Amino acid sequence: MTEQRTPRQAAVDWLLFLRDDPDDEELKARFREWLAEDPAHEQAWANVNKTTVMLTDAPQAMWEATPVKKAKSARQIGCGWLRRLLWPVAGASVAVACGVALLATPDLLLRLKADQYTPVGTTKDVVLADGSHITLAPRSAIKIEMAGTERHIRLLQGEALFDVRHDESRPFRVFADGFIATDIGTVFDVRTDATTTAVAVRQGVVHVASLRVPAVDRDLHAGEWVRIANGQPVAGTSAIEAIGAWRDGTLITDDEAVSDVIAALRPWTTAKIVVTGQKLADKRVTGNYDLRQPEASLRLLVATYGGKVRFLTPWLGLVTDH
Repeated sequence: MTEQRTPRQAAVDWLLFLRDDPDDEELKARFREWLAEDPAHEQAWANVNKTTVMLTDAPQAMWEATPVKKAKSARQIGCGWLRRLLWPVAGASVAVACGVALLATPDLLLRLKADQYTPVGTTKDVVLADGSHITLAPRSAIKIEMAGTERHIRLLQGEALFDVRHDESRPFRVFADGFIATDIGTVFDVRTDATTTAVAVRQGVVHVASLRVPAVDRDLHAGEWVRIANGQPVAGTSAIEAIGAWRDGTLITDDEAVSDVIAALRPWTTAKIVVTGQKLADKRVTGNYDLRQPEASLRLLVATYGGKVRFLTPWLGLVTDH
């Protein structure tokens, strides 16, 4: 079944894409073309922006996480800047503006909670005060808590590769959706999404614990991984060079489901990828894919099994069995 985008849904998508890449001239040009294609597009865009402003005209600093002295809810923080920007708009209109902004930008609350965030298609290197390095994958976010004898990183979303400066007096722990990964002098990868949380070790040793049932409590050595998918723990091994290879723009798969490979490609493209064929999604694949060219890699992946990728719009790709 083909997913049809209404002009309003497309307008919301454009709001998100322009927010994520406000300096992308090519993206702006494509947006202007879309706007001119149909009067309904122009009307939809006007409706979406009726009680808000063009987020692409706002300074980039608006979207960077900043320390907050007093604890405030993400909703309070998010609507606060809208109220300042929209001071002529009163009462219910401001509430509508907040609702539109929060719904149109699904990562907005995440950005407000995070100390570091990466948008679609980009990675970021973060150097901590203790000399440890973190590389964030696209659409990933972390919260950093470094105080006294504790070094805690919370992976709020996405994937990160940790190269830790070991210090027995200050344990380095990564928290991700019920998992606690404790460094024992190592380089390791942590990933979390709506259904799966995984830890894989590239170098050294990591202790992994989970308080969920069934519980996980074990050491992982180089090449070993453990993940919990839909509540079930699974362990295995991978080629060391495959762990964290995304940092260099390469996705290395070994007997992975096509659906899982597509999930790994999604953060690297602004297009929404919809898979309609379960038969194709369940196929197993082994190979290397270029994350810097996600659309081409997606076509290569799907074509291997006779499937097709159709980009109905620049922001929507449909994967079918044939």
